[in-house]
Amino acid sequence: MSAIVVVAVLGVLTWRIVSGSGAEALTARAEVEAGPGGVKSDGSTAEPSATEPPPTTTPTTTVPEITVGALEAKGRPVPVVFRIGTFDPVVFITIDDGGIQRPELVEYVRATGIPITMFLTERYTSGDSVGYFKQLQDLGATVQAHSITHTSLRGKSLEFQTKEVCQPVDSYERNYSVRPRYFRPPYGNYDTNTLLAAKSCGLKAVLWWSATYNNGTLALQEQPFRRGEIILMHFNDHLAADLETLVQQIEAAGLRPALLDDYLDAAPIQP
Repeated sequence: MSAIVVVAVLGVLTWRIVSGSGAEALTARAEVEAGPGGVKSDGSTAEPSATEPPPTTTPTTTVPEITVGALEAKGRPVPVVFRIGTFDPVVFITIDDGGIQRPELVEYVRATGIPITMFLTERYTSGDSVGYFKQLQDLGATVQAHSITHTSLRGKSLEFQTKEVCQPVDSYERNYSVRPRYFRPPYGNYDTNTLLAAKSCGLKAVLWWSATYNNGTLALQEQPFRRGEIILMHFNDHLAADLETLVQQIEAAGLRPALLDDYLDAAPIQP
């Protein structure tokens, strides 16, 4: 399985990644800013450096087949979620952006029934693209919000952020007949205005992640693969193949994919 070691060099967080294919270890600096350009050629976006540790909430609330702890707001307008506190042997696959739309992904989800949560960027997923994501939605994938333009939100005005956060919530309700409940900030960059904007349009939480899988490489904040991991992926040309390999690694760790929305919806909010 892939491995990751976090080291600090002159105050800069560096992720040292060993690829799942056994390739030579690579070092990549986690980027906080990548500008408003959006999707790279492989469909991915920059990964921000971690600003907070993953939560370690003890699960306290049980609903049928789901055990989940509270989402901790800690005085924030809405919680920021890195991992899910659960005793269940599950992890959560999330896929961002939507700029690259391959039919192989639809066929893979149809064949496997794999549960995925899509955080969609409006500029990539409006107009003629709606039909593609409705196919995935009809197969069980869920639609959540990821801004209008995929610009970095941190430091922007509340007015600007409210439009970026909330406009997709309204448009996705029209397009997919379900109102998003969760928001992932582009590049992981957020501030208090982001959280205020999210609360203003009824969003329950802002989502970060505790693991990434892109281009055949699994990167974990901590070893080993743990229950409750929120895994970040991106719509790209080889997403279906990446998902197949990732699911094998998940199962090898004694875990299984579950739908993130089910656990978030079941979790109470602890102020």
